[in-house]
Amino acid sequence: MIGKQHRDTFPQKSTWESSYIIHLVHYSDICGLVNLISNSSKRYFITFTDDFSRKIWVYFLSEKSEDIIGFKKFKVIVEKEAGVFIKALRTDRGGEFTSHEFTTFCEENGVHGQLTTPYTPQQNGVS
Repeated sequence: MIGKQHRDTFPQKSTWESSYIIHLVHYSDICGLVNLISNSSKRYFITFTDDFSRKIWVYFLSEKSEDIIGFKKFKVIVEKEAGVFIKALRTDRGGEFTSHEFTTFCEENGVHGQLTTPYTPQQNGVS
C-alpha cells in the first residue's frame, strides 16, 4: 500500500516570502563530524540563510551542543548590522532547535519558530 501511494509534487516557489531583510531566516542543519579538524579545532558547522536577500552565514562549532551559542552570535550580529529584529526562524524538526533552552530563548526575544515536516527538505527550499 505504501509503495502505491500518490505523492503530489512540491511547489517550486514558496507561498510565503519575507518582504524585508532578516524577516525570515532559514536554518539548514548542523553538518559534521568532519574528518579534517580546522586550525581552531572545529569539526561542525551550521548555516543560516536570509529569505529576502539569500545571504548565507556559516558558523563553525567544536561540538553539536554549541548550536544555541551559534544562533545567539548570529542573532546579535545580524540584528545590529541590519537594524531590524529577526521575526521568524524556519527549521526542520531536528532536535537541535526544538530544545527547551532554544524555545525559551526565542520566546524571550520575539522570534517565531516555524517547523517544517520531518524528512521533507522541499518545505525549507531556500536552505
